Amino acid sequence: MTLLSCSAVSCMYNKDKLCSKGDILVDGPQAHIPDETCCSSFRHQKNDDYSNSCGCGCETIAVGCKAHECIYNHDQKCTASAIDIAGSHASTQQETMCSTFMQREAYQAGL
Repeated sequence: MTLLSCSAVSCMYNKDKLCSKGDILVDGPQAHIPDETCCSSFRHQKNDDYSNSCGCGCETIAVGCKAHECIYNHDQKCTASAIDIAGSHASTQQETMCSTFMQREAYQAGL
């Protein structure tokens, strides 16, 4: 399980910058930089969604990962000890990103 911090406070699963969904999926199969990733589990919370939101936020969560070039992606699972999902003003999945994403090639080059 991965420690998750999430600044996408407009997501219906966000509870005090933690996720209450139980698991998330980071998307971005062609990603080479963090901006090319997103949290495909993001669901924008509208004012009337409060009754539909999930329970308490969790510090640790299962993270699936489709960002094939990320050094933390092993068999489509995130192996980072901690990640950050950014998107403080997000209203769509594409306005979120995995700030922890690190491209294999850049890592191997020492960048």
